[in-house]
Amino acid sequence: MGIDDAKDKAAAAGDEAKEGLGGLVDKAKGFLTDDKIDEVADKIKGFTPDSVDGHVDALAEKAKEAND
Repeated sequence: MGIDDAKDKAAAAGDEAKEGLGGLVDKAKGFLTDDKIDEVADKIKGFTPDSVDGHVDALAEKAKEAND
């Protein structure tokens, strides 16, 4: 096997890995709807002091933006 063959195989493996990761990201986006993000944020706020609520809300909004 020459260096070019090894390089081509490595590039193909990298492409396959990217496709697989993209599929996982799509699944996560499908699962993490805005409603689910709000639900998780509310549960977190139930376990933390009220002084943390603003930070949790801000993080939930960032998660929703990233989900778009």
